[in-house]
Amino acid sequence: MEGSRIAIRTTSGEVVGDMLLVATGRRPNVSGLELERAGIAYSDRGIVVDEHLRTHAPSVYAAGDVTGGAQFTHLAGWQCFQAVRNALIPGNASGAAEVVPAVTFVDPEVASVGLGEAAARDRFGDVEVFSWDMADADRPVCDGETEGFVKVVTRGGRRIVGATIVASRAGEMIGELALAVRHGLTLADLAATIHAYPTWSMAIQQLAAAVAVDDFVGGRAGRLAMKLSRWTL
Repeated sequence: MEGSRIAIRTTSGEVVGDMLLVATGRRPNVSGLELERAGIAYSDRGIVVDEHLRTHAPSVYAAGDVTGGAQFTHLAGWQCFQAVRNALIPGNASGAAEVVPAVTFVDPEVASVGLGEAAARDRFGDVEVFSWDMADADRPVCDGETEGFVKVVTRGGRRIVGATIVASRAGEMIGELALAVRHGLTLADLAATIHAYPTWSMAIQQLAAAVAVDDFVGGRAGRLAMKLSRWTL
Protein backbone atom coordinates (compact mmCIF):
# COMPACT_ATOMS: atom_id res chain seq x y z
CA MET A 1 0.00 0.00 0.00
CA GLU A 2 1.11 3.55 -0.77
CA GLY A 3 -1.33 5.70 1.17
CA SER A 4 -4.73 4.95 -0.36
CA ARG A 5 -3.12 3.53 -3.51
CA ILE A 6 -2.22 -0.09 -4.22
CA ALA A 7 1.18 -0.84 -5.73
CA ILE A 8 2.13 -4.18 -7.26
CA ARG A 9 5.74 -4.87 -8.08
CA THR A 10 6.63 -7.59 -10.58
CA THR A 11 9.61 -8.50 -12.73
CA SER A 12 8.01 -6.35 -15.46
CA GLY A 13 7.85 -3.26 -13.29
CA GLU A 14 5.44 -1.55 -10.91
CA VAL A 15 1.71 -0.97 -11.40
CA VAL A 16 -0.20 1.45 -9.15
CA GLY A 17 -3.98 1.65 -8.90
CA ASP A 18 -6.98 2.41 -6.68
CA MET A 19 -8.36 -1.14 -6.47
CA LEU A 20 -7.08 -4.69 -6.87
CA LEU A 21 -9.22 -7.33 -8.56
CA VAL A 22 -8.21 -10.91 -7.84
CA ALA A 23 -9.70 -13.37 -10.34
CA THR A 24 -9.52 -16.81 -8.77
CA GLY A 25 -11.66 -18.57 -11.36
CA ARG A 26 -14.74 -20.72 -10.88
CA ARG A 27 -15.49 -24.39 -10.58
CA PRO A 28 -18.75 -26.38 -10.71
CA ASN A 29 -20.48 -26.72 -7.34
CA VAL A 30 -21.84 -30.27 -7.36
CA SER A 31 -20.92 -31.34 -3.85
CA GLY A 32 -23.77 -32.47 -1.63
CA LEU A 33 -26.11 -33.32 -4.51
CA GLU A 34 -25.51 -37.09 -4.09
CA LEU A 35 -25.23 -37.46 -7.85
CA GLU A 36 -23.66 -40.88 -7.47
CA ARG A 37 -26.97 -42.22 -6.12
CA ALA A 38 -28.55 -41.29 -9.46
CA GLY A 39 -25.70 -42.88 -11.40
CA ILE A 40 -24.41 -39.52 -12.61
CA ALA A 41 -20.64 -39.41 -13.02
CA TYR A 42 -18.75 -36.26 -12.11
CA SER A 43 -15.31 -35.01 -11.16
CA ASP A 44 -13.70 -31.82 -9.91
CA ARG A 45 -14.23 -30.40 -13.39
CA GLY A 46 -17.99 -31.02 -13.31
CA ILE A 47 -20.63 -33.45 -14.53
CA VAL A 48 -19.63 -35.84 -17.31
CA VAL A 49 -21.86 -35.61 -20.40
CA ASP A 50 -21.74 -36.98 -23.93
CA GLU A 51 -21.89 -34.89 -27.10
CA HIS A 52 -25.68 -34.65 -26.69
CA LEU A 53 -25.38 -33.38 -23.08
CA ARG A 54 -26.72 -36.63 -21.64
CA THR A 55 -25.24 -37.76 -18.31
CA HIS A 56 -24.54 -41.37 -17.33
CA ALA A 57 -28.18 -41.47 -16.18
CA PRO A 58 -30.04 -41.75 -19.53
CA SER A 59 -32.94 -39.50 -18.51
CA VAL A 60 -30.79 -36.72 -17.02
CA TYR A 61 -29.08 -33.97 -19.00
CA ALA A 62 -26.67 -31.24 -17.91
CA ALA A 63 -25.61 -28.01 -19.58
CA GLY A 64 -23.53 -24.91 -19.03
CA ASP A 65 -20.72 -24.27 -16.56
CA VAL A 66 -21.51 -27.40 -14.56
CA THR A 67 -20.24 -29.58 -17.42
CA GLY A 68 -16.71 -28.21 -17.13
CA GLY A 69 -16.50 -26.49 -20.50
CA ALA A 70 -16.05 -22.85 -21.43
CA GLN A 71 -17.81 -20.69 -18.86
CA PHE A 72 -19.86 -18.28 -20.96
CA THR A 73 -23.46 -17.30 -20.25
CA HIS A 74 -24.32 -17.37 -23.95
CA LEU A 75 -22.86 -20.88 -24.35
CA ALA A 76 -24.77 -22.10 -21.29
CA GLY A 77 -28.03 -20.71 -22.67
CA TRP A 78 -27.44 -22.38 -26.04
CA GLN A 79 -26.58 -25.70 -24.39
CA CYS A 80 -29.69 -25.51 -22.21
CA PHE A 81 -31.82 -25.18 -25.33
CA GLN A 82 -30.07 -28.19 -26.89
CA ALA A 83 -30.43 -30.26 -23.71
CA VAL A 84 -34.17 -29.55 -23.42
CA ARG A 85 -34.62 -30.32 -27.12
CA ASN A 86 -32.81 -33.66 -26.74
CA ALA A 87 -34.76 -34.57 -23.60
CA LEU A 88 -38.20 -33.87 -25.05
CA ILE A 89 -38.00 -34.32 -28.82
CA PRO A 90 -36.97 -37.48 -30.73
CA GLY A 91 -33.49 -37.34 -32.24
CA ASN A 92 -30.32 -35.81 -30.90
CA ALA A 93 -28.73 -32.41 -31.45
CA SER A 94 -25.10 -31.80 -30.64
CA GLY A 95 -24.36 -29.84 -27.50
CA ALA A 96 -20.74 -29.32 -28.47
CA ALA A 97 -20.41 -25.87 -30.04
CA GLU A 98 -17.41 -25.50 -32.33
CA VAL A 99 -17.73 -21.74 -32.79
CA VAL A 100 -18.18 -19.76 -29.57
CA PRO A 101 -17.56 -16.00 -29.47
CA ALA A 102 -15.96 -14.53 -26.36
CA VAL A 103 -16.00 -10.95 -25.11
CA THR A 104 -13.95 -9.31 -22.38
CA PHE A 105 -15.90 -6.27 -21.21
CA VAL A 106 -13.10 -3.79 -20.64
CA ASP A 107 -12.69 -0.42 -22.34
CA PRO A 108 -12.35 -0.87 -25.24
CA GLU A 109 -13.99 -4.30 -25.41
CA VAL A 110 -12.04 -7.28 -26.71
CA ALA A 111 -13.99 -9.89 -28.68
CA SER A 112 -12.83 -12.98 -30.51
CA VAL A 113 -14.14 -16.05 -32.29
CA GLY A 114 -12.59 -19.03 -34.01
CA LEU A 115 -8.84 -19.48 -34.27
CA GLY A 116 -6.22 -16.90 -33.43
CA GLU A 117 -3.30 -16.39 -35.78
CA ALA A 118 -0.93 -18.80 -34.00
CA ALA A 119 -3.55 -21.54 -33.62
CA ALA A 120 -4.61 -21.16 -37.27
CA ARG A 121 -1.00 -21.54 -38.45
CA ASP A 122 -0.60 -24.64 -36.30
CA ARG A 123 -3.71 -26.20 -37.82
CA PHE A 124 -3.59 -25.04 -41.43
CA GLY A 125 -0.01 -23.91 -41.98
CA ASP A 126 -0.54 -21.22 -44.60
CA VAL A 127 -2.92 -18.50 -43.41
CA GLU A 128 -3.26 -14.77 -44.03
CA VAL A 129 -4.16 -12.06 -41.55
CA PHE A 130 -5.85 -8.76 -42.41
CA SER A 131 -6.47 -5.78 -40.13
CA TRP A 132 -8.47 -2.55 -40.18
CA ASP A 133 -8.06 0.30 -37.71
CA MET A 134 -11.20 1.63 -36.08
CA ALA A 135 -9.83 5.13 -36.71
CA ASP A 136 -10.50 4.49 -40.41
CA ALA A 137 -14.21 3.85 -39.86
CA ASP A 138 -16.62 6.79 -39.72
CA ARG A 139 -18.83 5.77 -36.78
CA PRO A 140 -15.95 5.40 -34.29
CA VAL A 141 -14.65 8.77 -35.52
CA CYS A 142 -18.08 10.37 -34.97
CA ASP A 143 -18.31 8.85 -31.49
CA GLY A 144 -14.76 9.86 -30.61
CA GLU A 145 -13.83 6.27 -29.80
CA THR A 146 -11.25 5.37 -32.42
CA GLU A 147 -9.05 3.08 -30.36
CA GLY A 148 -8.95 -0.50 -31.63
CA PHE A 149 -9.01 -2.63 -34.74
CA VAL A 150 -10.61 -5.55 -36.57
CA LYS A 151 -8.33 -8.49 -37.35
CA VAL A 152 -9.43 -11.43 -39.49
CA VAL A 153 -7.55 -14.70 -40.03
CA THR A 154 -8.19 -16.50 -43.34
CA ARG A 155 -7.01 -19.61 -45.12
CA GLY A 156 -7.28 -20.63 -48.79
CA GLY A 157 -9.78 -18.62 -50.82
CA ARG A 158 -9.88 -15.95 -48.07
CA ARG A 159 -12.13 -18.25 -46.02
CA ILE A 160 -12.52 -16.82 -42.52
CA VAL A 161 -11.32 -19.09 -39.70
CA GLY A 162 -11.00 -16.60 -36.87
CA ALA A 163 -11.29 -12.96 -35.88
CA THR A 164 -10.46 -10.53 -33.11
CA ILE A 165 -12.03 -7.12 -32.55
CA VAL A 166 -10.82 -4.47 -30.14
CA ALA A 167 -13.33 -1.62 -30.04
CA SER A 168 -15.91 0.06 -27.85
CA ARG A 169 -18.63 -2.04 -29.51
CA ALA A 170 -16.61 -5.20 -30.15
CA GLY A 171 -19.17 -7.39 -28.40
CA GLU A 172 -21.91 -6.15 -30.73
CA MET A 173 -19.74 -6.61 -33.82
CA ILE A 174 -18.38 -10.13 -33.27
CA GLY A 175 -21.66 -11.88 -34.13
CA GLU A 176 -21.21 -11.27 -37.86
CA LEU A 177 -17.77 -12.84 -37.81
CA ALA A 178 -19.00 -15.76 -35.68
CA LEU A 179 -21.56 -16.45 -38.40
CA ALA A 180 -18.81 -16.20 -41.03
CA VAL A 181 -16.59 -18.71 -39.22
CA ARG A 182 -19.44 -21.14 -38.58
CA HIS A 183 -20.58 -21.19 -42.20
CA GLY A 184 -17.17 -20.91 -43.86
CA LEU A 185 -17.82 -17.52 -45.45
CA THR A 186 -15.10 -15.61 -47.25
CA LEU A 187 -14.03 -11.99 -47.10
CA ALA A 188 -15.62 -11.57 -50.53
CA ASP A 189 -18.96 -12.63 -49.02
CA LEU A 190 -18.70 -9.92 -46.38
CA ALA A 191 -17.54 -7.32 -48.90
CA ALA A 192 -20.59 -8.03 -51.08
CA THR A 193 -23.01 -7.67 -48.15
CA ILE A 194 -24.46 -4.19 -47.70
CA HIS A 195 -23.86 -2.84 -44.20
CA ALA A 196 -25.86 0.03 -42.75
CA TYR A 197 -24.01 3.34 -42.58
CA PRO A 198 -22.72 4.72 -40.31
CA THR A 199 -22.32 1.75 -38.00
CA TRP A 200 -19.44 0.14 -36.16
CA SER A 201 -19.79 -2.99 -38.31
CA MET A 202 -18.89 -0.96 -41.39
CA ALA A 203 -15.28 -1.50 -40.30
CA ILE A 204 -15.72 -5.20 -41.09
CA GLN A 205 -17.05 -4.48 -44.57
CA GLN A 206 -14.32 -1.91 -45.18
CA LEU A 207 -11.65 -4.49 -44.32
CA ALA A 208 -13.29 -7.10 -46.54
CA ALA A 209 -13.79 -4.63 -49.40
CA ALA A 210 -10.17 -3.45 -49.26
CA VAL A 211 -8.95 -7.04 -49.59
CA ALA A 212 -11.44 -7.76 -52.39
CA VAL A 213 -10.29 -4.70 -54.35
CA ASP A 214 -6.63 -5.65 -53.94
CA ASP A 215 -7.40 -9.19 -55.10
CA PHE A 216 -9.24 -7.89 -58.16
CA VAL A 217 -6.58 -5.36 -59.15
CA GLY A 218 -3.83 -7.92 -58.72
CA GLY A 219 -5.77 -10.69 -60.45
CA ARG A 220 -6.09 -11.59 -64.11
CA ALA A 221 -9.38 -9.77 -64.61
CA GLY A 222 -8.04 -6.66 -62.93
CA ARG A 223 -4.89 -6.56 -65.04
CA LEU A 224 -6.99 -6.97 -68.19
CA ALA A 225 -9.30 -4.15 -67.07
CA MET A 226 -6.30 -1.88 -66.49
CA LYS A 227 -4.99 -2.60 -70.01
CA LEU A 228 -8.38 -1.92 -71.58
CA SER A 229 -8.73 1.34 -69.65
CA ARG A 230 -5.36 2.55 -70.94
CA TRP A 231 -6.36 1.73 -74.51
CA THR A 232 -9.66 3.61 -74.25
CA LEU A 233 -8.29 6.76 -72.60
